[in-house]
Amino acid sequence: MSRSGISAYGDYVAGLQRLAIEPRSAVDWEKRTLAALNGQASTELRRVVALKTRRQFGAFFTGSQLAEKFIACCLAFAKGAVIHDPSLGVGDLLLAAASRLPLRRTVSATLRQWGRQLTGTDLHPEFVRAAKARLILLARQRHGVKASSVTSTSGFFPGIRVADGLTQFTAYERATHLFLNPPFGLVDAPPDCDWAGGRITAAAMFIATALERAKPGMELLAILPDVLRSGSFTAQWRQRIEELADVKLVEPYGIFDDSADVDVFLLRAVRRASSQSLTPHPWTTATNQPTSTIADFFHVHVGRVVPHRDPETGKEHPYIHPRCIPTWKIVRKFSEKRRHEGKVYKPPFVVIRRTSRPGHPYRAAATVIAGKKSVAVENHLIVCEPIDGTLAACKNLMRQLKTEAVNKFLDDRIRCRHLTVGSVAAIPFES
Repeated sequence: MSRSGISAYGDYVAGLQRLAIEPRSAVDWEKRTLAALNGQASTELRRVVALKTRRQFGAFFTGSQLAEKFIACCLAFAKGAVIHDPSLGVGDLLLAAASRLPLRRTVSATLRQWGRQLTGTDLHPEFVRAAKARLILLARQRHGVKASSVTSTSGFFPGIRVADGLTQFTAYERATHLFLNPPFGLVDAPPDCDWAGGRITAAAMFIATALERAKPGMELLAILPDVLRSGSFTAQWRQRIEELADVKLVEPYGIFDDSADVDVFLLRAVRRASSQSLTPHPWTTATNQPTSTIADFFHVHVGRVVPHRDPETGKEHPYIHPRCIPTWKIVRKFSEKRRHEGKVYKPPFVVIRRTSRPGHPYRAAATVIAGKKSVAVENHLIVCEPIDGTLAACKNLMRQLKTEAVNKFLDDRIRCRHLTVGSVAAIPFES
């Protein structure tokens, strides 16, 4: 697809550039500037650029509320700090950084100083122009009514430019701070990647690459999909990050925004010198270590039937999926059957719906499967087989899953939309 969809954003950007040089006495200048700095840029992108195009290019802007939470995680900038954002967007994270930088005597002097300290790249020229215009607006707003005007948006922020953020070696080496809200879409792992293979999230690649190229002592702050924090299949990525940096903060945030229905977390890490020893940091919220967990009493698996892919051959079995069984019940009769040659499960056992996220009334919605016939189970269910083989153990597990304590545990442990075997196995359990 061409970038014509993103180009539709150009008219709004041109308006930002005009606003940046308008006299402060212009009608509603303060009101329009406040809007431009607080959410309007994202709203306008959603209005003029189709969701499919935004997803293709990872064009989801941080927003002022998340940016404020983000910058609160950062320590004070030392004199001469250089903040680099290799996935710039329209500059929300650099705006958050600029809100902490000191002002000089005039707007022009401030902009020249900020231009030495704020750098960034994006593939889309529309976003780069928007970021520069918004930084100029912020400087004028902070200087107040008596500030001098700016006659042009050109010439400021030479370090903010159109480029591929993964290829700018010098920018990483100069930076004292890296601020990142990288694309969340899937990309192919490079052949030389030793911590992942196949398709991986671009966010994981961005963070690992940034830390590999940064100098020791550089501080990284990033907004990342929660699956990187809590997913079992991203454990090697977390290990790689800990090899490169001291992880200082891992803080779940919640939904990124209404248009990007993805839970995110905030990461703060400091690049380590290669000779320094590894200092592990918990990626999930610290809780009192339970004396026992589900894994101590149940074998935990994902159901083996992949609908629309597995052939319906072999012996016929009762078949269950999330839509055909009620929650919080003991089920002995089954409305559906299916031929399946793979793994089936002999009752009694418990199934838990994999689709789950914060805000659901019950994060681990469960059903006890009883009866005498082995059952084929769809892969959207997690199976918990009691080690002692008893129905009583299954009833006990279902009862404990229907508690606020389990909701809280899973909210802390995993905030992506699917439960994992690891997160279920780690749920505290009393026999």
